[in-house]
Amino acid sequence: MKRARGVLFDLDGTLVDSPSVILAAFHDACAPYGAVPLPADARGLIGKPLDTILPLLIPRGDETVWEAAKALFRESFARRSRAAASTLVFPGVRELLTDLSEEGARIAVVTSKITRSAHELLESTGLDRHPDLVIGHDLATRGKPAPDPALLAADSLGLRPEECVVVGDSPDDVTMAVDAGMTAIGVDWGVADAEALFSAGALLVAGSVLELAGHLHDPALQTATKATR
Repeated sequence: MKRARGVLFDLDGTLVDSPSVILAAFHDACAPYGAVPLPADARGLIGKPLDTILPLLIPRGDETVWEAAKALFRESFARRSRAAASTLVFPGVRELLTDLSEEGARIAVVTSKITRSAHELLESTGLDRHPDLVIGHDLATRGKPAPDPALLAADSLGLRPEECVVVGDSPDDVTMAVDAGMTAIGVDWGVADAEALFSAGALLVAGSVLELAGHLHDPALQTATKATR
């Protein structure tokens, strides 16, 4: 594989350590409707759109309830993430994004958040100066795991799909990449482990930001991780 001209990063669980904040916001959104404690597998829902998650967490609700819960979630997440902003960015992420930018790579954030919420999180954590583009769930015809968000990002950056790499922590990120004709690199510090990411089609899985940097700088030579499946 040639060195990627574009790198499309997931946000939650990939660039920022937000799953615990998300779970707390899920609790705040569900509590008024008696849908707590959260199910044991709630963490596995992270990375999916709220329109998919909330009917699963509040199964006795209806559209009115889910819309109200969505507003509660967004308010809670914004408040909690601002309070924890100084600790949310994974170690090494700022340096990686800076290096990629200085080397001329185009950077996009492709997330299941709505675009406004993604910008708010990037701004509160100080990562907003790095991406050339932010694609939220609301900008694509279909969200992850459909390829639409990744294809929209590539087109907006003026790149072909085969010139892009997707980096993410969930099988939905990987499926999106594969179906878009892009290389997928998983990271195992988010919501899914290496086995799940490889099963979804990841070419490589990084166990640290340093390892991810190595893959991104020379993916064609970094085959050891794949060989350990």
